[in-house]
Amino acid sequence: MKKIYLSAILLTYSFGFFAQKARPSIVEQRSDIRIEKSIKPVKDENLNKVTIWQSDFSNSSDWSIDHDAADCSLDFTIGTISCGGDYPIADLNSTTAANGWALVDSDKYGGATGGTEVEDSWLTMSAPVDLSAYPNVVVEFETFYRAFNYEKPYLVVGIGDGAGNVTWPTDLLPDSDLSTYTGVYDIFPERTFDEQTSGTENPRKVRINISDIAGGQSEVYIRFNWTGTWGYAWFIDDFKIIEQPLDDIISLNAFVAGTNNEGIEYGRTPIDQIDLSYDLGGSVLNFGVNDQTNAEVIANFGSFSYTYPIGDMLSGDTASYTSTETPTLAIGQYDGTFTVTSDNETSSGAEFYNNVSNRSFKITSNVYSQDGIGVNPTANQATSSLGSDSFENPTDTYLASMFHLKNSVNQISGFEIGLSTASVAGGQLLISIVDTASWLASGTTPMVDLNGNQILSNYYDLAASEITAGVVKVPFLNVIELPAGAYYAVVKPENTNNSPMRILDDQTVAQPWYASMINTLTDAGAPQSYSNGNAFAIRLLMGDQLGVAENVVNKNFEVYPNPANASTTVAVEVANASEVAITIADLAGKVVYTNNLGTVKGTQKVNVNTEALNSGVYMVNVSVNGTVSTQKLVVRK
Repeated sequence: MKKIYLSAILLTYSFGFFAQKARPSIVEQRSDIRIEKSIKPVKDENLNKVTIWQSDFSNSSDWSIDHDAADCSLDFTIGTISCGGDYPIADLNSTTAANGWALVDSDKYGGATGGTEVEDSWLTMSAPVDLSAYPNVVVEFETFYRAFNYEKPYLVVGIGDGAGNVTWPTDLLPDSDLSTYTGVYDIFPERTFDEQTSGTENPRKVRINISDIAGGQSEVYIRFNWTGTWGYAWFIDDFKIIEQPLDDIISLNAFVAGTNNEGIEYGRTPIDQIDLSYDLGGSVLNFGVNDQTNAEVIANFGSFSYTYPIGDMLSGDTASYTSTETPTLAIGQYDGTFTVTSDNETSSGAEFYNNVSNRSFKITSNVYSQDGIGVNPTANQATSSLGSDSFENPTDTYLASMFHLKNSVNQISGFEIGLSTASVAGGQLLISIVDTASWLASGTTPMVDLNGNQILSNYYDLAASEITAGVVKVPFLNVIELPAGAYYAVVKPENTNNSPMRILDDQTVAQPWYASMINTLTDAGAPQSYSNGNAFAIRLLMGDQLGVAENVVNKNFEVYPNPANASTTVAVEVANASEVAITIADLAGKVVYTNNLGTVKGTQKVNVNTEALNSGVYMVNVSVNGTVSTQKLVVRK
């Protein structure tokens, strides 16, 4: 079983929510994960460029596959081939994924226990391309890459001598000093911790300027070089060699996050949970041949906007910008554009399609979510899902999202959960809230709130109508009250009667590693938590919007044990003498148990024999003076 060893370094934030938090020393990766994904739209961004050479990997003869025989026997593969290792990550969501891609599967090569060989694997153009008429050239491709430790993907440019000979570096290592090589480019020089544990965007569009080596050359080869020891995998597709544009300034990314949210970008924030200030920023790149003057970024959200001067940028320069702002926010949708321009490239320029980054968020009355599904721009939206059938131990799978609560007392009535259509009616779930320190130590024990209530729901059974709607609202037994702090909202999906439940996962915005996490059992039976890296559609319903406080169900009677096997107890409590009756019915409405208790005062406990009942979900109805309250009873054999 593969493990990722995480650094103990934590950023310190002024609000102090995480004084008690420490990263887990070991993050356990499962070998049996099944990921459902949706393909994010990718538009053709080369309408105004000259494409000199391209390959969508539908013809494997375009490429030669080899490896350093002295080190290993790991080779690239071409086709619609999924990862097959100890932890098979998702397939590449490239533009032409249907006709294949290139893949190096280091995880599979390393096996279940991990390889020790130094991997040095190559994917090289079979024939050279003539760039003698193009002094300024760029390679671009779509890719998905997940690192384990320090393995590295490189792009290498080889120049032929006219006789079919080219010299390649054969001793590249993850820690190689690239200044000693000619024509070697680190594809992910800015690799972050989140990319190491969760992977890059899927897909990520990569562009590398190779003009200094390949521009004007008549015999040019491109090689993809993977090197490392027992990593995960690297996908490549839709490769092009294009002419570099003269003026092309690009918005690489943008962000907007509350200053006290530890870098998490919330898709929905209740009006009483907003921060007094927000960090806005991003980065831009001058990808064109020409230097750019007076570059600036305008972040425009309609009711407020900010201008960030960048200044002059040499060709190839990257610049970052950030500032803390105090926007006035009200309930509503905020669709922001971060637009970079310069004297050389304005909105009328031929390359302006890549000058804008989008960020959208919503201020609500009472819904709090990391995910922005339904809020994000449609063209940017990318989702996957995980659930009770993603792992070998479905009854011991916990999915969690972190939330920062800002008030001295914060009320939560339940969760709203975004559902994949792969969910099946009858699938069950539990919701809870777990302390951050406990969760990051692989604990799943629910907290107790300010009133002594355990923050745990009853089992909830999914209905077909909820799956069709794509959302379910699950109540706690009581309205929960918590002080200011950071907490994990946890959903435990069950695979009852082979009816899996799958939760949507928003992959549109890269989140910090701790934003959403997964806890499962290891093969030895011990719990382990690890990073998801995206944003589960687990949303807090703030206040008493589910009517829990007025719901007599949870205050006047209890059902335990629940789930039940041979028997369960219904405990009814009434303050004044009342006429009480109990009935139990299946989901089709058939009554399977009835007991008229007559006049009751105080507490009365009734034992119900469930041995004759089939496994499934039943409704326990208690009538008190004609007012009926209901709870679900799960019977498991």
